[in-house]
Amino acid sequence: MAQCVQSVQELIPDSFVPCVAALCSDEAERLTRLNHLSFAELLKPFSRLTSEGIVHMRHPNNQLHVIKNLKIAVSNIVTQPPQPGAIRKLLNDVVSGSQPAEGLVANVITAGDYDLNISATTPWFESYRETFLQSMPASDHEFLNHYLACMLVASSSEAEPVEQFSKLSQEQHRIQHNSDYSYPKWFIPNTLKYYVLLHDVSAGDEQRAESIYEEMKQKYGTQGCYLLKINSRTSNRKLYFSFYVLV
Repeated sequence: MAQCVQSVQELIPDSFVPCVAALCSDEAERLTRLNHLSFAELLKPFSRLTSEGIVHMRHPNNQLHVIKNLKIAVSNIVTQPPQPGAIRKLLNDVVSGSQPAEGLVANVITAGDYDLNISATTPWFESYRETFLQSMPASDHEFLNHYLACMLVASSSEAEPVEQFSKLSQEQHRIQHNSDYSYPKWFIPNTLKYYVLLHDVSAGDEQRAESIYEEMKQKYGTQGCYLLKINSRTSNRKLYFSFYVLV
């Protein structure tokens, strides 16, 4: 039997993870696009806690649970489910590009007069499985791909960032509760919102960003908002600039 890179114990927590929506203002989206990334793509390398990081979650019955190596899936809000034809093409492309390399040693199984060469690895299957689980649309009968929370993202360069957060919150509420939108799916009616202020250290006003962040903490609480500093500066010299500047 071919061997998979991931064990079942690794596959389940890696594939079935909490889903978080991202709703960005036009200016915040423009800022992330300076680095040729969407906001969700910008966060992807940091979507899993390190081996030292643990999360404490308290159950409604007040029982405390410890979660290690937590991973979340952040994606931009899309109000239309993926089309089946597009999913099939994506899966076909993934399988075509994940065939075993030539010259690999195969397992030989003898069946009567026949010797069957069975590949020791199945990279195409693992790529197919990962892509299938990621592209699977949310449905009404399960909650695997329902959003648990929503990140609202505005830029410090906007005229009124705090007012922009209010508009984004209203937009999220409209998408979730308006009958015109049957997609995406949400886990609970009162979705948890997290407010992210995006600040470009190469072009923005640092003092103004800190002032706005303090205003956010007073309005939304210190646990409900974050100041994310990024660096979009480019240079022809062979220098490496930090893309993220954590606060």
